[in-house]
Amino acid sequence: MKAFPSFLFFASMLLAGALVFGLSGCSSEPLKELRPAVSQPAKTEAAEPVDNPAPPVAKKDGPVSVDFDKVPLSDVVLFVTNQTGKGFILNGAGEKTVSWIEYNIPREKLFDSFAHALASADLVLKSTTDEKTVFTIERAEDIRVPFKLDFATSSRGTFFLLGSTIYPQDSFPHQVKYDGGHWYALIPKTVADQLNSTDGKPDGKI
Repeated sequence: MKAFPSFLFFASMLLAGALVFGLSGCSSEPLKELRPAVSQPAKTEAAEPVDNPAPPVAKKDGPVSVDFDKVPLSDVVLFVTNQTGKGFILNGAGEKTVSWIEYNIPREKLFDSFAHALASADLVLKSTTDEKTVFTIERAEDIRVPFKLDFATSSRGTFFLLGSTIYPQDSFPHQVKYDGGHWYALIPKTVADQLNSTDGKPDGKI
């Protein structure tokens, strides 16, 4: 009868040993804490900063609108050159400001519109080539025009009347030329306009 308790004791020892052996076979590393996966946003390459972005390319077709309010003439000329392909020479007028505000100008009329804007700023266009591809821009007061002179010739020489002043030919203050029986002086346009006015027009001959 004592053998049965001994058998129970032996069986319990085997069960305990099997349990210990099973636990020892498990991994000794601690269980890692399960964390929810976090999705990372896709990385996009940042655009490199541009120090000097290229200016927009000017359109070469369709109407043109301009909005220049007291802008240096040199900037306006650059725009017109890009649009028309024509060249300009600034005879000391590059720092003069121009106002030119106009919308939906037909492209073929852009150059004429530019000339009108210059005239409003007392500037004049003059072609330097027969093809009219290069122009000078001058102040109106610097433009010289031919002015028909009253004159007299005697044994003492030729004398010119300009306004109310008589000048000997060798001391006349302007360039003169003889054409078709008349003498002409190349004088500033502003002076010619003044002399041609009612008050300044010469009314006598010498």
